Amino acid sequence: MDDMKQVQNGPGEAAKTDRKLLIRLKEFIVPPGSEIQVAAFNILAVCGILVSIFTAFYNLFTGFGFLSFFECMSGVFISLALMYYTRRTGNYRLAMILTVVIIFLVLFTFLYLTNGGYFGGVPYFFVFATVFTAFLLDGIAVPLFILLELVWYGVLCMYTYYHPVTTFLKDSGEVRVMDVVVCETIVSLSLSLTMYLQIRVYRRKQQELNEAILAAEEANRAKSDFLAKMSHDIRTPLNTIMATNELIVSNTSSARIRDWVGDSNASGRILMSLIDDMLDLTKIEAGRMELHEQPWEPGRLFEEAARAWKVQADKAGLLFLYEMDEAVPSCLKGDEDVIRKITNNLLSNAVKYTRAGCIRLAIRWSDELVILVSDTGIGIAPEYLGTIFKPFERGVQEIYRETSGSGLGLAIVKELVDAMGGSITCESKLNEGTTFTVHLPQRIAAGSTDGSHGQTDAEESGHVHHGQFIAPEAQILVVDDNAFNRKVISAFLEPTLIRIDDVESGYEALEMIDIKEYDLVLMDLRMPGMDGAETLERIRSDYPDFHAPVVVLTADIMNGVEERLLGQGFSGFLSKPVSSSVLLDTIAGFLPDKVVPLGDPAEGSLTRAKLESYQETLMPYGIDLRLALEYNAGSAEEFLMRAELFEQYAGETIERLDRAETPEEYYLQVHSVKSIARGVGAHLLAQLSETIEYRQDDTFAGKAKEVYLDEYARVRRGLERFLKEVRGSV
Repeated sequence: MDDMKQVQNGPGEAAKTDRKLLIRLKEFIVPPGSEIQVAAFNILAVCGILVSIFTAFYNLFTGFGFLSFFECMSGVFISLALMYYTRRTGNYRLAMILTVVIIFLVLFTFLYLTNGGYFGGVPYFFVFATVFTAFLLDGIAVPLFILLELVWYGVLCMYTYYHPVTTFLKDSGEVRVMDVVVCETIVSLSLSLTMYLQIRVYRRKQQELNEAILAAEEANRAKSDFLAKMSHDIRTPLNTIMATNELIVSNTSSARIRDWVGDSNASGRILMSLIDDMLDLTKIEAGRMELHEQPWEPGRLFEEAARAWKVQADKAGLLFLYEMDEAVPSCLKGDEDVIRKITNNLLSNAVKYTRAGCIRLAIRWSDELVILVSDTGIGIAPEYLGTIFKPFERGVQEIYRETSGSGLGLAIVKELVDAMGGSITCESKLNEGTTFTVHLPQRIAAGSTDGSHGQTDAEESGHVHHGQFIAPEAQILVVDDNAFNRKVISAFLEPTLIRIDDVESGYEALEMIDIKEYDLVLMDLRMPGMDGAETLERIRSDYPDFHAPVVVLTADIMNGVEERLLGQGFSGFLSKPVSSSVLLDTIAGFLPDKVVPLGDPAEGSLTRAKLESYQETLMPYGIDLRLALEYNAGSAEEFLMRAELFEQYAGETIERLDRAETPEEYYLQVHSVKSIARGVGAHLLAQLSETIEYRQDDTFAGKAKEVYLDEYARVRRGLERFLKEVRGSV
């Protein structure tokens, strides 16, 4: 039985062994992952061995004796020695040069002289030699050695023509003809086989390259998707943190709390900057960084940058200098966002690596925009100047380890400058400072004039004031699956008196739109179940009469996202984290008819000190000015504005509270009163409102209604008295 198994398994095992041998032979001739020259060398060596063996025995049997036999067999040994050398050392280039010199020039010369010269078939091998020289070598060595071979073979033929005694001729013409035919056949077959194998190798390499490109593209897409998701997942909680910090700052007058919140926001901005840098680098590497050419004002952009970075320089104890030539046109055409990022990244580096001295931002015009950022910081050693524009390179770690950053800033700057067709240079001396000079080609916009942008002294510039407003008649729906985000948006809008409904899903948004009218919808993009885009599509299809603008909220800021979402039908785009100023500006832009702007306070208006003198007057009416000032960030004028609004809408509010037809309508009005009460320091009224709204108990609300209305009337009387005295004294 065992013998039968051996008989049955014998041929199969033998076939497997043969296949293994063939695979090993193939891998020996063409090693996996080898370059095409390596494969050509191995193929040449194998072909040379086979041809040499055949030629040696052919010459032996055709009367050329043992000398010719040993000459041919020497080619076999030389080829084997070179293959062994390359397998041991991996130095294919030297082996290829030795092949050209020893075999093509030396050995072929002896074969030519001992096998009939130009009357024999060896000249065919001269063609073989020049072709394979082109295959084996690269660079300048190819033309040099081919020229050497052509000259050498030509001289050799001319020499044997004038000195025929130097060649050993075969005995008969028939033998010489056979030698020519055999050599021509050998060379033709060798070249054909080599070409065939080379094409196979090339195609395999091309296929591997195509597969590698596809794999790289897939990996890049996966990386982009991961970064987009990571950005969204990080930005969502960071949005809540930074927005909550903004609310704390706007509702406290404590300097210590403001300092703590400032430190928290600074850390948040560092994290946000790191995320943005990673996304920017990903866009650039993927070739998806798009430039949007549009008119922009250099004066405004650089003055804003100077104001912002002067604040950072002041905190670091540095002097900040800003200057702009009068020759700079007032309006240029280019990508304003890219130029802003270049400027901010360079200024960020300057502030980060300067311990003492000054930072200087200078803007020039010389047929192109020139941005100079210099500092008196730690500088860059000469040996590192060539690597500072590479990602994650930060010079000597011992010097830079005390500073935060990923090492992406300058790499992004270089890529952005190159994308705009510009140039950037760096001059630096260690422990003395650094100067970056950026040249950007920009077109002058129509109607631009030289020097009309004006000069803003960074030393005297202040913060940008965003106009405030109220919109008590506006109704907004906030759709976000994150409760913290809904809470933050509601808190941002609370001072505006806007009526807000918030839901956590697209399905709930459809239900609310079905029963109520809204002036604006703020819609999160990524939500479980039905996302923002699907919800918008359902709104447009199911409610064709719903024409309110829908603004999308998303932490996805990858290139092209805004354009894609606007193309899907969204009316506006807000990226998280959303700041209160951007949110308010967006709402004011979409609801101009609902917004009531509040002007800046005039000279001689109510001051905080004067307001605090009314504390004793207002306390009996349930109004605490200390709480009111905290809510209004210490602004007496803002408190006065809210007091006037309270008085203006008091009669209408009491009527709505008294005549509410449904509990839902009553609780909605109570919610509005809560916001208004906090703004004027009516703490008891605010607490009552919060309790009624939180409990949502109809029985309790009914019993508390009389007390609630009395408290509202008490606050109203106090504010009326306050306003009468203020108007009479101001």
